[in-house]
Amino acid sequence: MKSICFFIYNLKIGGAEKVVIYLANYFSEKNREVIILTVANDNDFSHIINPKIRVISLNKRRLLNVIPALIRFIKSNDIDCFISNVWPLTIVSSFILLFSRKVKLVFVEHCNLSQEFKNKNYLFKILQNISISIFYRLPHHVVTVSEGVKKDLISKGAKRSRIEAIYNPLPPLGAGEFRTTEKSSEIEKWINSKDKKIISIGELKKQKNFCNLVKAISFFKKNYSYKLKVIILGDGAERASIESIIKREGLEETIYLAGWIKDPIPYLKESDLFVLSSDYEGFGVVIAEALSVGVNVVSTDCQSGPREILNNGELGYLCEVDNPEDLAKSIKEALDKPINKEKLIRRSKDFSVENVGMQYQALIENS
Repeated sequence: MKSICFFIYNLKIGGAEKVVIYLANYFSEKNREVIILTVANDNDFSHIINPKIRVISLNKRRLLNVIPALIRFIKSNDIDCFISNVWPLTIVSSFILLFSRKVKLVFVEHCNLSQEFKNKNYLFKILQNISISIFYRLPHHVVTVSEGVKKDLISKGAKRSRIEAIYNPLPPLGAGEFRTTEKSSEIEKWINSKDKKIISIGELKKQKNFCNLVKAISFFKKNYSYKLKVIILGDGAERASIESIIKREGLEETIYLAGWIKDPIPYLKESDLFVLSSDYEGFGVVIAEALSVGVNVVSTDCQSGPREILNNGELGYLCEVDNPEDLAKSIKEALDKPINKEKLIRRSKDFSVENVGMQYQALIENS
């Protein structure tokens, strides 16, 4: 296998985008010719992409305009393996098989599609299922980032025999890729606090349900003796709603919204506990990042990844989705009975980029 192309909508900050870059860097370091192809020309990760990798944008905004540009790209580049990420971009990628006989096509599904699109109308869901049952038979391989996403994809018509679950990779430890000196006043207050320090990370959108976390901290403060300082790293459309609930609950000096930072690892190391409050996930790479530095985890038991990463709750504390009281109780339990750090770090090694990269390499080459 000589050349590999990773195809994703853009390179804005997000979990799937990080995964693409980690894998692209892995294959580039193995002396493969690597291209990252995007639909839109957005790139928040240029500082960590191996300079040997070509980053090309089709510079489109609408998927209907992607197909002609994608066909021109595949005709003018000698690609051996084309790895397309996330429905419906996976569907669009199928057209390259009409114009290249040698290319090996791989779909990677990062999302629990049933949860991601649960508020869409019935017709949309029917058409999505039809598209998956037809087009997900065309690639040479389909990869899902968790067993839960695999199960969901099968329920939508994908063939079980064509799907393999491969967990998402962590960045190489000690690589120095994300060094940053970003320290806002909120971060300084949190770092210097003598209280128990809790951290949560992610885009401020409904799926992540940070409002659930705020309500849980409010319940915790009223019912338990631990004093907490909470920092949320991330930004997004729900920021105003989260700020409103923080103010309503009188938690301005307890919960800090610090915005995006390039590297969460230094702040995870400062924390006593990582909390994920999502309604759903595809995998939940931030949980694996917390484990990698020995930080205890509390997570909602949401579809699809947290229970798998935490080995059915053996390596972390799971609570009900969208239940602030249960989340607060789990935070209390985790602070009372922390799990041994070395056990957490050992588990994180299952998600090393070397381990995951070898699984992708075997998938690509042994078929």
